[in-house]
Amino acid sequence: MTPTLASYVIGAAAILGIALSLWLGGYWLRRWIVPEFSGALARLAEITIAVALLLLSLQLLGTLSILTLGWIIAGGILIPLAAAGVGYRFARRDVEEVAAPAIPGWAFLVAIGVASWVVAEWSFPSQLNLDQGMFGGDTTWYHMPAAARFIQEGSTNHLHYTDPLRLAVWFYPQSSELLHGSLMGLMKSDWLSPLFNMFCVGVALLACWCVGRPYAVGPATLVAGSLVLSAGVMIETQPGEGRNDIMAFAFLVAFAVFLINGHQRKAPVTGEVDDKPDPRAALLDRGPLIMAGIAAGISIATKLSMLAPVGVIFLGMILVSGKGRRLATTLWMGGAMFVVGGYWYVRAMIFTGGNPAPQSAFGPLHLPIPDQMPLDPRPRFSVLHYIQDPYIYRYWFLPRLDDALGVLFPLILIMAAVAAVWLVFKSKNRVVRVLALASLATAVVYLGTPLTAAGQEGQPRGFFTNTRYLMPGLILALTLLPLVRQLRIPKKRANQTLIFLTIVFAVTVLTSPKWYPSFVPGALFLVIAIVWAPVGLTWLKTSGRFKDRPRLGNGITVGVVGAIILIAGVWGRGEEVGYANKHYTRDTLFLQDGGPQVAFAYTRDLRDKRIAIAGSGEIFFGQYGFYGVDRSNLVQYIGVEGDDGTFRLTTTCESFINQINDGDYDYLVTSEYTQDAPEADYRYPVRAWVKDDPNVEEVVAEPEITPQADYVYKINGPLSLDTCKKLEDKTLDPAAEAVAKREAEQEAEQARLEAAAAKESQ
Repeated sequence: MTPTLASYVIGAAAILGIALSLWLGGYWLRRWIVPEFSGALARLAEITIAVALLLLSLQLLGTLSILTLGWIIAGGILIPLAAAGVGYRFARRDVEEVAAPAIPGWAFLVAIGVASWVVAEWSFPSQLNLDQGMFGGDTTWYHMPAAARFIQEGSTNHLHYTDPLRLAVWFYPQSSELLHGSLMGLMKSDWLSPLFNMFCVGVALLACWCVGRPYAVGPATLVAGSLVLSAGVMIETQPGEGRNDIMAFAFLVAFAVFLINGHQRKAPVTGEVDDKPDPRAALLDRGPLIMAGIAAGISIATKLSMLAPVGVIFLGMILVSGKGRRLATTLWMGGAMFVVGGYWYVRAMIFTGGNPAPQSAFGPLHLPIPDQMPLDPRPRFSVLHYIQDPYIYRYWFLPRLDDALGVLFPLILIMAAVAAVWLVFKSKNRVVRVLALASLATAVVYLGTPLTAAGQEGQPRGFFTNTRYLMPGLILALTLLPLVRQLRIPKKRANQTLIFLTIVFAVTVLTSPKWYPSFVPGALFLVIAIVWAPVGLTWLKTSGRFKDRPRLGNGITVGVVGAIILIAGVWGRGEEVGYANKHYTRDTLFLQDGGPQVAFAYTRDLRDKRIAIAGSGEIFFGQYGFYGVDRSNLVQYIGVEGDDGTFRLTTTCESFINQINDGDYDYLVTSEYTQDAPEADYRYPVRAWVKDDPNVEEVVAEPEITPQADYVYKINGPLSLDTCKKLEDKTLDPAAEAVAKREAEQEAEQARLEAAAAKESQ
């Protein structure tokens, strides 16, 4: 099952060609849209445009149902090249780039050191997952199944129903999943997926630097942002996984960057920047508004929760733009945001008849939403639900915040809150005030968001992982902190701020996860590729830009980049082979608290099979494991589709049998019931509906595991409805049976208490 060398060479060459085309497209469109941008800011703009071009290309291919190897290569190369041609045609040649203010050499080195640490820290779990596979809950539940389905069907026109839960994850924005799926299509494997978020964290670090660039405090804003990027919850959930938070955060910060830098683009910035009241402070020209819209579009097209900060910033910028400029701000920023970020929301509107985000009916609008059963991964409680419960603070919130943000979490949260409030009321820069307000609004939304304290009443086990929903507001607030005038002027105070933030960062990362010695060479290579080489080459090449000639010739740049590509190509082939041989062989890493490990092991080596799954969360939360070692199996949860994107449990034996027959499945993986608890309202005996059918062959049985037994059946022909007729004679309706069982248990308990009371009275 190891991908052939020929397929690797073709895939690698295709990725290289697409990357080169995207670079040309990003570069020339940037030269047209924001020709004054230079250095790190220009590179961030080019990356943002390149990602947008790639997403638009893939969305077009997916809409036309031609998301296949050849078309991905053609679209990924030709569309960016066409964009480069347009940019080349209209780019102005007479615009002088705006130089960044000088920063001390030691501050530059501090920033490089922190960025290197963050990348190295992310590289270890990423390399670990290159060996063993991706086991994160959301990754195996819906992120990677959606990615695999895109490339299996060659289309983005269909909803992939992964489960019957109320969340309706098939309506989440799926840009990162589309990128993962395209990498699968190019490489005939998902081995690059554990490395995908390494690119995203590199973009995030660059964006954090650029927040402080016009104020000569880029090192401080990078270190402040790294407090979030290296936070425990980020390291636990993002590196090496299919989760998309880091991609959304990176372009959210880029959104802020283009707004902050936009109004200072007309004149060179030198020395200390004084943000006295400026009537043009929020009157951004067309270019920065377009760039901000592109970055915001990528962010909201990646993660639904980005609508809160992006929406507040968008509305705030319209309001502070002033009379006569609001329409221009709305059109340029909003138009770019819609073009880049509107695809998944328009898709949702088509399926629901008008609702762009079907997780909500939007109050009095009463927009259509899927008619899902009230089933959740955990009971739906928000942080606000426990806001007055000191027990929860002591035994749940505070310890888990320590895990999520480090031992200095009170200081980090206080710094962020104080900085945001101070900037909202004290900053003379209207753009900064809007961004600070957005960070506070995001924190407030987080407190009331369902599932932020998910779990049984009094046991918010979902609190730790869902602190991710606080991170967008936190990273905005922390990167804005060094912009506070009192912390950056005079220069001595700016230096002290940087030193203080670096100390806080150092203390925070002392609790880093284990670093594996065998992964050190890979970590070093990734640090070189993501931090040292880009920064070093840019500095050497641009340090003389505003003199007669640059210090570094193009030949050296090409040589260094070529060497990195060559090493990556050789190293990558070894990793691809190792991944194919080793990943998902440790099936016990799936659902470590219980679940169908033997079933995962059995299906790992199946190829090109149609696998139906049914039953409780232990089945569908880990469903990516059933896709097989080469990801060729088609896996589908058995349920009933309805209007507006509805997907519900099958409640009858006949419906269940018909769904399996209609799907022409080769295998069925199922638990005993659809829910674990005997008293559950939606507990149906799915195994009993099929186990006695003559065309069903049991190949795996795990009867002793918790919380439910599970089974794998080979389907050798159409299933009969005769079993359903027999069951009707023996059992009640499953829901009624559960009610009757509860009533019988209550009656037995009451009789026991009465007997005990009678005995005591005697």
